[in-house]
Amino acid sequence: MKIKLYFCRMKRYSTLLLICLLMSVAPVFGQKDLQPTPELRKFSQQGWKIQHANFSFDSLSIYFSACAPGQSNYDLYVTHSRAGMWSVPERMNDSINTANGDELWPSVSSDERRLYFIRRTYDEKLIRSSHGAQGVFDQLFTSDNLRGQWQKAEPSMVATDHDISPLVMPDNRTIIFARKEAERKRLYYALYHTQYLGYGVWTLPVRLDSTERRSLYAPYLKQQGDTVLQVTEIQEQERSKKEQDTTYLNRQVVIPSHMRSARYGVLTGVVTDENSGRTVEATIRLYDAITANLLDEALCDATTGRFRVALQPAHKYNIDITAPNYSHHYLTIDCRQTDSLTNRHINVQIARNLSIRINPYDAELFTPEPPEREVIRNTATNKTLRVQTKREQQGRVYDLPIGNTYALTLYRRGYQDTTLLINTMRDVRFSAAEFDVPVKPIKLPLVLQLGNELDGEVKEGSIRLRNRNKHEVIEMPYNPPTTTILLRQDDEYELVVQSPGHFFFDTIVSIPEGYDQQLCNIDLKPIQKDMIVQLRNIQFESNSYILTRSSHAELDKVVKLMEANPGLKIELSAHTDDIGTDAYNDQLSSKRGEATLEYLVKKGINRSRLTSTGYGKRQPLVPNTSDANRAINRRVEFKVTDF
Repeated sequence: MKIKLYFCRMKRYSTLLLICLLMSVAPVFGQKDLQPTPELRKFSQQGWKIQHANFSFDSLSIYFSACAPGQSNYDLYVTHSRAGMWSVPERMNDSINTANGDELWPSVSSDERRLYFIRRTYDEKLIRSSHGAQGVFDQLFTSDNLRGQWQKAEPSMVATDHDISPLVMPDNRTIIFARKEAERKRLYYALYHTQYLGYGVWTLPVRLDSTERRSLYAPYLKQQGDTVLQVTEIQEQERSKKEQDTTYLNRQVVIPSHMRSARYGVLTGVVTDENSGRTVEATIRLYDAITANLLDEALCDATTGRFRVALQPAHKYNIDITAPNYSHHYLTIDCRQTDSLTNRHINVQIARNLSIRINPYDAELFTPEPPEREVIRNTATNKTLRVQTKREQQGRVYDLPIGNTYALTLYRRGYQDTTLLINTMRDVRFSAAEFDVPVKPIKLPLVLQLGNELDGEVKEGSIRLRNRNKHEVIEMPYNPPTTTILLRQDDEYELVVQSPGHFFFDTIVSIPEGYDQQLCNIDLKPIQKDMIVQLRNIQFESNSYILTRSSHAELDKVVKLMEANPGLKIELSAHTDDIGTDAYNDQLSSKRGEATLEYLVKKGINRSRLTSTGYGKRQPLVPNTSDANRAINRRVEFKVTDF
């Protein structure tokens, strides 16, 4: 009994000594320390048997092989990082996983569009006859991700029945894997290198490295930079008939230069909210700028906003960065030149709201017409929104949440209600936008009917309307028996009607709200010799004979009257009130009459058709007993001297 205990202790000491010797060569880990990875440890504690975990290029997804609680075989699963938490493992579809074998050693390309893994099948007859030495077949398979669905897995053309641990490099073409070999009745794994040339063609595998161990090892490969592989070799030794002792040895292998991954670039960045500065879990989509095909899609880390994608040579990328209910950020990177494959880092800001500036303008006059009131509705719910609005002199600025379609209705008196649809469910490329919106005025018809005081007939004439509220002038011929003109509702117009052989007629017209049509009958006075016409709104500067600018419009009517009647000759007469001496008023009125005459001459009227006279205060229209009467007496008239 004592002797047996002694040998047991010696065996324990020998085991400890062996572990110490191994630690001097390479780090040694227990199974609980290495498998599973820390991110998957909570699932392991829930009864999952996890092995061969492989991170995606952006480290936000883990592809791994696992035996779920209650199952007997290993399938491939994937879990994603969301807001710092790893999602419940999702079993990959039956195009990859099978019921009669184990799926092991997954490795995904940097764009997560191709998956490499090992499918292990068993021949029970060979296993029983050879005590496990034969009857286990490991074959390399690939599966492509098309439009979010993994396709049926196919064997790789370089595969044998003894390949394990594939590792796809970031160029998505270079594969390093382990292949079982025998030498002098000793089994070991050697590392091999191959490249995918496209259309199902691979280069002939070339040997990279071997383990050079006496026992059977199962290496697990992990990339460390572009030049170094970390090889974790798994050794299982029998401690008894029922138990096995597993040892993990880590070592590094330098990849020969001609077997390294093809040159590639790395785009990293941080996506934040433009207003709050908080990180955003955005989606990064890489499109081919020539074909518009989607080449890669990645997510940001929800907690840090960071992302990492690989840029392959011979591509020009259009990159779209966005998140639900956020604006889009676009950029273009051309990697068709070798020197353009550099590592880049960008800081991206995307907006939650669209700041939209609306500039309403008159559809005919092109003048700014800011709304007096506006209503914004969500077209999906038909609910009115209260959004932040900034009123500016010529427009409005609205902050609209991205991700909905809005109906913005503008209201302004005298204009039709204008509704603008704003669709923020489509690609919103900028956080601010500006729209010029035409608004149509409400117009009502004015019907003009011209007549003659003598015989009631007017065969021709011209009509001119000047809007006193806006910069609008309407000129058109008169077409008997009536002429219809569309005028803006509630605006005041100066109407001037002229016809050959008649004095011009002027008045103020407007069409109030509620009138469908307004008929205006105008009787024109025939031109007769010795007829006197008083000109309104002819004004001079105080104690001066200089015409004010406001007088020009009335005198222009006289110009057109004389142009339409070439045989018309007139005498211009100026009158004053009773303030001042007779001599002063005579001189002032005479100069004012001459100033009026000179204005008509400058407008092209022959001087021979014009005369001027100043009557001073000798011909008042009303008694000069009040300021109002004196204003009436200060006037300019013309008298027909010949026609």
